[in-house]
Amino acid sequence: MEITSEIKNHSKIVHLIGNLDVHNTHKIESVFMDQIKTGNSPVLILDLSSVEFISSAGLRIIVAALRECKEKDVELRLAGIKPAVKKVFDIIDMNSMFSIFETLDSAIK
Repeated sequence: MEITSEIKNHSKIVHLIGNLDVHNTHKIESVFMDQIKTGNSPVLILDLSSVEFISSAGLRIIVAALRECKEKDVELRLAGIKPAVKKVFDIIDMNSMFSIFETLDSAIK
């Protein structure tokens, strides 16, 4: 899993490349929480356009990030979710919990 971040239009963007599974959840969770705690951006965008697979452990981290964002008054947005990953969100009915955008550009606006 490769993780990079940047700031655009007052939004902090975390780009994830690879699979979001039990093998890398500790690293990802650390990065997410650091981005939320140290940032002064009102919006955190998780760019999932290069994530091919998400496990239950990966979902747990995203839910934990959502909770932390709510506590810090930061809006969490998910962008570019591929069909296979979106299907997981659909199956467990998590779509209503998140602000989901088809593309990163639409999430930034």
